Amino acid sequence: MPVLGGWSLPEVSSRGRSATRWFDTETSTELPAKQGAGGSDPGMKRIRLAWDNCFARRNLTGTGVYAARLLEHLAGEPDLALESFDGWPNTLRGGSSSARRALQTAGNLAWTHLHLPARLWKRGFDLLHSPAFIAPLAAPCPVVITMHDITYLLYPSHFASWWIRYMKTVVPITVRSAAAIICGSEHSKRDIVKAYALSPGKVHVAPYGVDHQRFHPAATLDPSWARQAGIREGYVLHVGELSHRKNIPTLLRAVAYLRSLGKWGDRQLVLAGAKAPGMLGADEIHETIRQLELSESVILAGRVADEYLPGLYAQASLLVMPSLYEGFGFPVLESMASGTPVVASNVSSLPEVAGDAAILVSPDEVEGLANAMADVLGNPSVVAELRCKGLSRAQQFNWRRAAAETIQVYRSVAG
Repeated sequence: MPVLGGWSLPEVSSRGRSATRWFDTETSTELPAKQGAGGSDPGMKRIRLAWDNCFARRNLTGTGVYAARLLEHLAGEPDLALESFDGWPNTLRGGSSSARRALQTAGNLAWTHLHLPARLWKRGFDLLHSPAFIAPLAAPCPVVITMHDITYLLYPSHFASWWIRYMKTVVPITVRSAAAIICGSEHSKRDIVKAYALSPGKVHVAPYGVDHQRFHPAATLDPSWARQAGIREGYVLHVGELSHRKNIPTLLRAVAYLRSLGKWGDRQLVLAGAKAPGMLGADEIHETIRQLELSESVILAGRVADEYLPGLYAQASLLVMPSLYEGFGFPVLESMASGTPVVASNVSSLPEVAGDAAILVSPDEVEGLANAMADVLGNPSVVAELRCKGLSRAQQFNWRRAAAETIQVYRSVAG
């Protein structure tokens, strides 16, 4: 099961066959209908839905989490006849890792823009949902695209140049030709509408969810795994890839500032995440740790296996998310559901997700971030208040609602 310093993606369809035939092989899985959350209208036609899982299943960030969790719930809806397409098998061998990655990406793009449209036409689907930005340039049926944010337009220097070239060349075409766009927040909707000059009615907000059966205050941290990772009680947590957008160097400077004031003690900052392909910033994080002499205070946990993440959230003293930009912000929501206090940026979609259940600060102010962290770490009453508000706020987000609102978009497009 592939994992991210945060989230893991369930195996929802076939992984393909032999790597030696990846240029002429695609995989798909028809997901059987079960009784869905909202029941089914017997007079309503089932939608034949194609789900493009090619890029979503390879994305180990929030995009992959969104696709995996939503697909789990859509697969149970009787109103849908859903078939998931995985694209090319992910089993290339030989050559350098960069060469394999480039070849795999090229094959995936060829599959998306050439092979997938042919299969859509041949099998007569009513609708295609592309949940990870990437969609065919042309398709024989209406296309719904999930766009989580426009980070690649706002911060192009944070990404590999080849990715920016692709996104700026192809995405404007696919976005304008799509029947509908889905995003997770009103903030993202405003950004998308403005960036691509779209009608607001074309962009639909369907807030994402959280798995309350997994993320809850009673979740325990596996002691063996914690010992192996070197994690001690009382740690402060950050969950997310090691990229520029996450603004981790500012968090590190806030820790150094608290240490200089004698307010950090022997606490640890646990960075749960790893370098993400196509995204820059990991080197700066490592260099900042070295310059500030924080190696004894920072745990680089890497990608955290899915089974350990709920306990990692629930047993943290505080989650800090000082991101420069987020289309949604899963760690804020998962922390609140776990009863863990949150300090987050007051920009992009984070205030929309957190509501009044977190302390929100400017991502540019080191001392402001440090003072907010100190307010939580040194005041049990603040912890209790944020915990209570966070648990209440998190209850407003669930995947059943996200699936229901997504199906409404399907109906508006497919009839």
